[in-house]
Amino acid sequence: MVAEQAAVGSARERVLEAAERVVTEVGAARLTLDAVSHAAGVSKGGLLYHFPSKESLLTALAQRYVDSMQGCIDTAKGSLEDQNGRDLKACILGILGSDPRLKAMGAVLLATAANDLTLLEVIRERVAEHTRELAASGGNFARAAVVMLAIDGLKMRESLRISAFTPEQRETIVKELLTLADEAYR
Repeated sequence: MVAEQAAVGSARERVLEAAERVVTEVGAARLTLDAVSHAAGVSKGGLLYHFPSKESLLTALAQRYVDSMQGCIDTAKGSLEDQNGRDLKACILGILGSDPRLKAMGAVLLATAANDLTLLEVIRERVAEHTRELAASGGNFARAAVVMLAIDGLKMRESLRISAFTPEQRETIVKELLTLADEAYR
């Protein structure tokens, strides 16, 4: 039974990984279940067992993106001292980190959401949760919110591949955001 559950989990993961590759290569609008099943090495019936529709697959990709982003934030948090502003700094470092997979998926999800706004629900819920945490953190909410908006803006530019910042300029911006995070909790 355990081996059967592991195989089911790994098949689901293979499908999601394949869907990420397909969506990154051809875009969400051109994503087909046949292409994903082929890329994952599973039958179309096997894919449909886990994801009964293209929409359910795209929703799972959105959830995977949000979970990966939260993982990056949690990893960054683990590397920071336990101090005021730690959560906000972890958002800066985690969200603006260098995971190329997340950069590619961010652009894909934006393009996909343009056609199906329900895909943004998972992201909307996570943003609302972060906003509540920010409001309850005891710092200067407005300043911390400005930092979060700057993170979102930079991430959006990079996801759309329209950022004109050099690596040095980007590094300076991240350092300034970390300074602003400190100031939000003084």
